[in-house]
Amino acid sequence: MTLSTAEDRKIQAVKESTSLLFHKHYCENDVKAMIELFDDKLSWIGAAEHEYAVGTEKISAIFQQFAGMVPKCNIWNEEYDVINISPDIYICSGRAWIATDPSTNIYLRVHQRITAVFRWADGAPRCCHIHISNPYSEMTQEDVGFPTQIGQLTYEYLHQCIDEYKRKIREQTETLKKLSFEDSLTGLFNRNKFNHTMQSFETESFACLGVVCIDLNGLKKVNDQMGHSAGDSLIRRTAEHISRIFPGICYRIGGDEFVVIDTKLEENAFHNAVSTLKANIAQDDISVSMGISWRCGDCNIKEQFDEADRKMYQAKSRFYSSYAHGWR
Repeated sequence: MTLSTAEDRKIQAVKESTSLLFHKHYCENDVKAMIELFDDKLSWIGAAEHEYAVGTEKISAIFQQFAGMVPKCNIWNEEYDVINISPDIYICSGRAWIATDPSTNIYLRVHQRITAVFRWADGAPRCCHIHISNPYSEMTQEDVGFPTQIGQLTYEYLHQCIDEYKRKIREQTETLKKLSFEDSLTGLFNRNKFNHTMQSFETESFACLGVVCIDLNGLKKVNDQMGHSAGDSLIRRTAEHISRIFPGICYRIGGDEFVVIDTKLEENAFHNAVSTLKANIAQDDISVSMGISWRCGDCNIKEQFDEADRKMYQAKSRFYSSYAHGWR
């Protein structure tokens, strides 16, 4: 027999009310919301052996004692079935997985079951009976003297929580590492990463080593005349040109200073890359001063950085001398 649309709505409302009881108790510990679902006649059998009471007022008082006592839980895989046993009386049987939230530091996962009886009154289902069955009291045929299966499920859940914590710690560690080594404005490596690289390269040997020191010309003038937003845009554009030619080996070590440290390119390829970088930057109407150092065999990161840095400042001095004080 096909149920009427009105009857379908009632059955759905009963399912939703049963689910609401679960969620308000285990997830939100919202006792007031649960009591609002109670009928004026109510009986209750709880999960513990001693939890049994009759009478809405008495049960409401017991539930009020639960306020703040139930650890936050998560619920999934809910299943509910409703039987209409007489006009306006509905029995809902349901089950769901319930597990304590890892934030509670309590580790328990159970397949909880509920039977609830509702009376339809004043256009809504009113709960007049609740029976919560406790999986701890159930024994499988394989269990002897103790609910081993539940213990194993709880143990597995504990390790899932541990694995999740480990994953979050790895993600947080990677994020912190990235933040500590990344320049927030340009996305290039920052001064911290540059210092770390310089220190680590002192104990390493390379077949070849190329260093480029780059300094923006006229950044102060742009900031003074057009504002710091324009200056930041100029810095980002310069960084994009550098990282496009030397991806993954670029550092912003100061407000307008950049460094490239390359250990892969042979001499001709290195100088060609630097020439391409100069041309691309100039084509974008950006003025920079550069100093370079490339060695094969006798590589020394500190000496080569000092050499490239010195050449860069010499180029910068020549640039500003040619423009007098107009670009400062």
